[in-house]
Amino acid sequence: MGDTGLPTNSGTAMIFDVLDIRAPLRQVVKPIAVLAGIFGVGTIGYWLLGGGIWSWMDCAYMTAITMSTVGFHEAVPIGDDPMLRGYTIGLILVGAGSVVYLLSNITAFFVEGELNEAIRRRRMERKTERMRDHFVVCGVGRNGEYAAKQMAEGGHDLVVVDRSESAIQNFLELVGHELPYVVGDATDEAVLHRAGLPRARGLIAALAEDQDNIFLVLGARELNPRIRIVAKANEPRSKRKFRQIGVLNTVNPAAMGGHRMYQEMVRPQVTNFVDGLLLATGEDLVIEEVPVLAESWLAGKRLADSEIRARTNVLIVGVRDVESLAFAYNPGPDFQLQVGATLIAIGTRESVQTLAGMAETDS
Repeated sequence: MGDTGLPTNSGTAMIFDVLDIRAPLRQVVKPIAVLAGIFGVGTIGYWLLGGGIWSWMDCAYMTAITMSTVGFHEAVPIGDDPMLRGYTIGLILVGAGSVVYLLSNITAFFVEGELNEAIRRRRMERKTERMRDHFVVCGVGRNGEYAAKQMAEGGHDLVVVDRSESAIQNFLELVGHELPYVVGDATDEAVLHRAGLPRARGLIAALAEDQDNIFLVLGARELNPRIRIVAKANEPRSKRKFRQIGVLNTVNPAAMGGHRMYQEMVRPQVTNFVDGLLLATGEDLVIEEVPVLAESWLAGKRLADSEIRARTNVLIVGVRDVESLAFAYNPGPDFQLQVGATLIAIGTRESVQTLAGMAETDS
């Protein structure tokens, strides 16, 4: 797969690569401009060769029938004048060639699907401009591809970014449906703007090299200081550098892979059970985190008084304290739910959504 990154066009330019709607249009506009230029030169040429005795309309008409080779009645009498004959022959060759050039480009514009592609890209650009609280995945190599696929299957709004368009197309084929994407260098802030990062909820930095991920994170923090960032760190020493720039959530693919193989060997059933919760789709049981807001029905209540079990049938397996960030595992009935705490809940998607509503409102 490609390394990762995004391309860039600022403002309302394309969400994908620099080939927005204007690029294919230029394929048609350029030959039209050439044709118009030749037509103008041809008209002026006849007028000058005639010493101004023929009207501009006659000169223009003569130029038109000459370039198109239609052979109507000559508006300008060429006769045996070698200068006019030579000029007309040259105009036929140049003009007819420009007409063929224009027609071939118009055909390619429609037949080869470039118009449809341009419209599709514009539609995706407008969709990205409207996105809020989405996720940006930079790099759809081996690690980023898997992370983005899981997010797409989980129903999350996301924009994928990579330097290689072929890598993005391979990813879209893997997912099986269209997603907003940007082709370009993810370390370029203009590219991040096109991906809507200033309005995004989270960023996954999965570029091939640690130094690129560090540059990406620095640029992302400037555009969106409150965005949540998870970064890939290939080298153990890179984890310290990420911490220095405020990224506490890093993933070492090699270490995670080794840990997973160990778990599969010594406790395979536990691993399968946890995978079932983390990767569940549809109506299966899922494990989710639910924050307790200030106006929540749950705020300040003991777990026994919260009515969580009775109203949602959700199991609270852990609570993360808002201040110490420590986890309370399997909290008892007397555990008090504080504002800002995060509940770790197991239940169906529908029941977890009900719990999320309880954690947000006072009813």
